[in-house]
Amino acid sequence: MEELTPLERILGGVVLVGATGMVQVMAQLTLSRMMDIFPTPRLSLHPTSYMLLHSVLAVLVLMGGHFLQVTLWALLYYYWGELGSFGKSFYFSLACFTTLGASELDLSPPHRIAGAVESAIGMLMFGWSTALLVRVVQRTDHHSGS
Repeated sequence: MEELTPLERILGGVVLVGATGMVQVMAQLTLSRMMDIFPTPRLSLHPTSYMLLHSVLAVLVLMGGHFLQVTLWALLYYYWGELGSFGKSFYFSLACFTTLGASELDLSPPHRIAGAVESAIGMLMFGWSTALLVRVVQRTDHHSGS
């Protein structure tokens, strides 16, 4: 692949940050819709089971969103030809997104900032997801009469 200009690299990063945010919004909307579909604990005969169901579904929806976000970043690294294979690109992306870091893999100097940006957006997305999970728990506690 031919070398990208700094502006092209910046635009790629901006597009990916926007796409990451859009995936998070879609996960939030999906979660909100699912919470409307499933009965509230107060309306069920088994409130604890529904509280558990709400919480587990929330985690699954949000983790699915994070998986998609990580995949988008991995596709960028793979497109750039940075890490050789999609598997390595996905691992690197997951390590960046979770701020774990992949010390055995490195991006080339012109692309290193992307890993740092992915770490920053990953922290933001996990914080957003934490807020959504708190909301689910508060909602189920409120509806159960706790």
